[in-house]
Amino acid sequence: MDILRFITAGNVDDGKSTLIGRLLYDTKNIKDDVLESVNMNLAHITDGLRSERQQGITIDVAYKYFTTPKRKYIITDAPGHFQYTRNLVTGASGVDAIIILIDAQNGITEQTRRHSMVASFLKIRHVVVAINKMDVLHYDEQVFTSIKNEYLNISHKLQLHNPTFIPITALYGDNISFPSVNMAWYNGVTLMQYLETCTPAASNLDIARFSVQYVNGKSCMGKLLSGKLKVGDPIDIYPGIKYAKINKILIGYEDSSEANAGDNISLYFEENISVERGNLICKTYSSNSPKYKKSIEVVLCWLDTESPLVVNREYILRINTTEATCTITGIIYKTDINTFAQNETDKTVKENEFAKVTIITKEPIAYDPFYIIPENGQGIIIDPSTNYTSAAFIIEQ
Repeated sequence: MDILRFITAGNVDDGKSTLIGRLLYDTKNIKDDVLESVNMNLAHITDGLRSERQQGITIDVAYKYFTTPKRKYIITDAPGHFQYTRNLVTGASGVDAIIILIDAQNGITEQTRRHSMVASFLKIRHVVVAINKMDVLHYDEQVFTSIKNEYLNISHKLQLHNPTFIPITALYGDNISFPSVNMAWYNGVTLMQYLETCTPAASNLDIARFSVQYVNGKSCMGKLLSGKLKVGDPIDIYPGIKYAKINKILIGYEDSSEANAGDNISLYFEENISVERGNLICKTYSSNSPKYKKSIEVVLCWLDTESPLVVNREYILRINTTEATCTITGIIYKTDINTFAQNETDKTVKENEFAKVTIITKEPIAYDPFYIIPENGQGIIIDPSTNYTSAAFIIEQ
């Protein structure tokens, strides 16, 4: 049974928590005693923190799980406030789909555009625009059509391919699991029909990348990010590019002849070779080797709430377990959140703003473009003076 990971995003009080509660309720993944404890308020199922209930908002990322006969689901419920956009970026990393919730009464807002920018930034494959609270506007088809047409302009600018639009009322279940009798004019899929047929992103099965997390004697442990590794495979170890051959693979405590993407494994080599945390191990190829250099261009979302981006200041770049001292040497452009235009003259990048920048690392790093191996083409920038995460980035080329 496969797993689909998706995230909900929207303004405060657009109904994200109610929507998730409805999905859990409709799929019979809520026990009766839980329903009784929240007095049938579906929103409170995901608002687990007392402070959140008191304020009536979701302020932290919440994860929920449910299962249907077809597949398993992992839901990320992200906060809607501007100042918690960093939570959305973190929560959305690695999801297969995003549900962008729009209150039919309010239409598209700046936060809608910002959440759509996050979807574009992270290259999320499946985008659903759920226009909620249709009951408040008497299930008016024209309201739905107007918001849809306005959003299509946004999706075109952000290159969000083929977003799906669904009019819903999460509170009453309209078009969530069953077609709404109140919106006979809509003949598309329900939200659950869409999720059940959504294709999860597949790891690149042809290119092996292994991130070393820990070294214990002659073995190194970590996660196989993509591809396959087999006993006997020749491998390259970055940085410095050392060469070795795999002698043994453990998955857990069991010997295995091969490992697949997503496995947490231990590797042993025929040669007595030095390996460290942060090394990237790749199967030796005549082609498909990772890029290996000191100068890269990245698209980033600045997350630091205290300090803006400072050109030529020293930061730490991290991709998986690889870390390198770096400086951001130039801002190529900043994206205007209202028009999505690329502004090449504005050189200030502050909290929750998106920009393309040039980074120089002290030592060469091994990486892959995001579109080839997402797991090895994204990372974070850390402020060494505070250890705060200053930015999240992806490498497009």
